[in-house]
Amino acid sequence: MKKVVLTLVILSMCVFGISQVKIEFWHAMGAQLGETLNSLVETFNKENPDIQVIPIYVGNYSALNQKLLSTITAYSQGSKTDLPAISQAYANWTAKYLFSGVVEPLNGYIENDPEMKDAWDNQVFPVLKEIVTWGETVYGIPFNKSVYTYYYNTDLFDLFGLEPPKTIEELWSVSETLTLDIDFDGTIDIYGLGVRNFIDDLQIFLYAHNVTFLEYVGEGKYKIILDEQKTKEVLKLIKDLKDSGYAIFQNAYLDGPFGAGEIAAYMGTVAGLTYAEQSSRGKHGVSWAPLPSVDGVPRSPIAGTDLVMFSWITQEQKDAAWRFLKFLVDPVNVVYWSINTGYVPIRRDVVNVAQWKAYTANDVKPTIALNELETAIPDPKPAAWDEIRSNISTLFANFLNDFATIDETYDSIVNVMETLLTETGELAQ
Repeated sequence: MKKVVLTLVILSMCVFGISQVKIEFWHAMGAQLGETLNSLVETFNKENPDIQVIPIYVGNYSALNQKLLSTITAYSQGSKTDLPAISQAYANWTAKYLFSGVVEPLNGYIENDPEMKDAWDNQVFPVLKEIVTWGETVYGIPFNKSVYTYYYNTDLFDLFGLEPPKTIEELWSVSETLTLDIDFDGTIDIYGLGVRNFIDDLQIFLYAHNVTFLEYVGEGKYKIILDEQKTKEVLKLIKDLKDSGYAIFQNAYLDGPFGAGEIAAYMGTVAGLTYAEQSSRGKHGVSWAPLPSVDGVPRSPIAGTDLVMFSWITQEQKDAAWRFLKFLVDPVNVVYWSINTGYVPIRRDVVNVAQWKAYTANDVKPTIALNELETAIPDPKPAAWDEIRSNISTLFANFLNDFATIDETYDSIVNVMETLLTETGELAQ
């Protein structure tokens, strides 16, 4: 019946000369990710012959952000050309775009669509909704999302009869046990843990201790809530871990040394599974577990972008764009995207989808990642966050390399947030 209706629609378009509504979708999904996205777009276009979604690969995230910012600037100066209808965007990008008033609020679309409202209220994970919501206004739809997990060498863990750590105390103990000088030459051959000298890993340890950076207080303002005592305790823990020799710290991604057997475990996003598997193939097994924390409840940061609709397009294009966004949120399409990309599904009821059941029947990892969304913590989303992240990463690396004390590092982190939030007018007074 569906094919008959589709055929009739196409015929009526040909007979009566009904034109398609065309909308551009800018994205940064290359390689396999881009192929999967293009497949979804093709399916939507076939099922909706009155709409043509045109996916445009802009390049990496930095290139996409720069192109969007230049487009917004040109639009503010009167340009009406080269305007996307939809784009990927990190939440802090969206915060910047809100200054120009070019992002379309989605509340009305959600409220007036019973199916979508039910999904939004009951199925989309709250932490993902929080990322795209400012006050009461929804400005995006969650898209390619990742959580962090504890990657571990299954062969090594099995050899020592170990389970992945659930608490920070267990993390220390396991890391100590698996730090090995195999040939007894006085040099460590395997470190129990790998850590990156970036804010991402600092966040993992802070979140594990229920410490976060900022709190949104409304009207585009953020309050600094970085607890001084707990933050200093976390910094001391990380430094002690480094000085103990049970963990190796580096700037580069950790899937390489993990695959080579140089580290027993590390913490990374689920989107990096294919890299960990490729580097480990033929050498040892790979699995992951929920992140450890002080109380055993995983509190993962959230990585990845959302989809935003721009207000500069026509109402007809907005209606078409909404249909496409709704299509991407359909549980079957969410599962297709997740299975083919490694990103976590954005809604709870995927567990009822046949393809997801088959996918997880013999592999617990996707279920672990999905469940982590229940207790995950959203990243801060002020417009200043990119620059804040960069500065904190530098401060964290300096601390690890003994260029600053714990007290100096905490004070510098707070000062950076105060300064940069003040510059963008986002600091709550």
